[in-house]
Amino acid sequence: MKQIIIDAEQIKDVKNIARGVYAPLVGFLKERDFKRVVSEMRLADDSVWPIPIVLDIDLAKKESLTGEREILLTDVAERKIAVLKNPEIYSYSKDEFAKNVFGTTDRNHPGVEEVYSMKEYLVGGEIELIDQSKDPFPGYNFSPAETRQEFASRGWKTVVAFQTRNIPHRGHEFLQKEALKKVDGLFINPVIGRKKVADFKDEYIITGYEVLIDRYYPKGKVFLGILPLKMRYAGPREAILHALIRRNFGCTHFIVGRDHAGVGDYYGPYDAQNIFKRFSSQEIGIEVMKFPEVIYSDEDKVHKFISDLREGEKTISFSGTKLRDFIQKKEQPPNYLIRPEVYYFLANSDNSLVDGMYKEAQSSAGFVLWFTGLSQAGKTTTADLVYSKLKERGLKLERLDGDVVRQYLSADLGFSKEDRDENIKRIGTVSGLLSKNGVGVIASFISPYASEREGVREISKNFVEIYCNASLASCEERDTRGMYKKARAGQIKNFTGISDPYEPPQNPDIEIKTDQKSPQDCANQVIGYLEKGIFKKKEY
Repeated sequence: MKQIIIDAEQIKDVKNIARGVYAPLVGFLKERDFKRVVSEMRLADDSVWPIPIVLDIDLAKKESLTGEREILLTDVAERKIAVLKNPEIYSYSKDEFAKNVFGTTDRNHPGVEEVYSMKEYLVGGEIELIDQSKDPFPGYNFSPAETRQEFASRGWKTVVAFQTRNIPHRGHEFLQKEALKKVDGLFINPVIGRKKVADFKDEYIITGYEVLIDRYYPKGKVFLGILPLKMRYAGPREAILHALIRRNFGCTHFIVGRDHAGVGDYYGPYDAQNIFKRFSSQEIGIEVMKFPEVIYSDEDKVHKFISDLREGEKTISFSGTKLRDFIQKKEQPPNYLIRPEVYYFLANSDNSLVDGMYKEAQSSAGFVLWFTGLSQAGKTTTADLVYSKLKERGLKLERLDGDVVRQYLSADLGFSKEDRDENIKRIGTVSGLLSKNGVGVIASFISPYASEREGVREISKNFVEIYCNASLASCEERDTRGMYKKARAGQIKNFTGISDPYEPPQNPDIEIKTDQKSPQDCANQVIGYLEKGIFKKKEY
């Protein structure tokens, strides 16, 4: 059987077709369907479908495939993905494609540029899926059959879907909660796939929402699942596509806000809402929730819709560009813009934004290296060295340290046992989610209570507890800030090791004697453990 090699984004399309995400499509569009979709946003059978889902080939491939009844689709490693049945090869006009679907032929538009970069011919045909894997992010990658079953098991009769390609800010949170007042459940469904430069990377979108759902949404009312496809930035037409997909997932409602799936100034702010007037609700099969812009009232100190403003009321608008600037510059944004927990791990990541060098999520598995011990036991020093050594291996890493976390993630907490528990819970949530999304987390915290550390272990992937064992006397000797001295004088309350207990790990994965070995030797001991343990797995 002759074959076509398809890229990662085309593989997503293949699986979306086969699993019913793109229903009623059963394959890549053939010519009759393609022409009607481009000109009228309908398939040949009159079903609404706004954007061509196509597979392009060059002249040489066209000639080699002529007369074939089945074509094997493989990835670049020649792994079998699917069979394309009853293929039909045809030519097409890139100008008509771009003008009709994107409303412009300006190649500065990322969707238009992609059209003009396509090969000369298209091949349509039905898809028979071979590869049943669920990359990327298999823990969040659900088929429509699975989401419908999940909604039913929760007793949700009405479900609203929210489309996003960005991390959650407070404007989106307000919008989602307002929509949730009208239905049984909320399905947050971020797009995971190729994006433009300066969008947020996939793993940070997922983790940001997990933090938000865990801490700020009503329990049992929100479900998070990804939509693996590339953004096409087709504005109004893409809004229709996203609505049809969420219908297939089993949602009854779909939120369309301001400038949905837009880019630059190619579309009006409410074009994506207005396009739905061209179709009946029966044709779309889902009810569209249209919301005005969300703003922040500087007078009332609350979020509200722009339509609810009083005359002359002072407001602040949300800006994705400003949010990105805050994160890139590591400047704390105001609380009305983003939750501090979400800001923390974005600002302290190596780079949470898509850049020119960004590749898809690596296949290596995530892990958490949890350094625990008394203050001044050498946790930060050793963890920093381990981080540097692992960074040289090209691993995706995040570095979490107690002082920095206290400044951002837990600035509202004190040092009582309750607040310390809450601090570690917040850190554990971030660490666990990052590790499950393929990121290696290197965390250094006193974390004095055994139950706290076990809680982080339970929600993390490949958790390694590293006990930085140093005598209290040596820690006091290293204390250049005089914290121990102040604690002994009663000037600092609830100080671990003096007025508050530290529960040493009974069976740590690694114990390093930081008062007997050099920092380099301690770091090498950790690396040696990893090489004999989790790094021997095939994911590394």
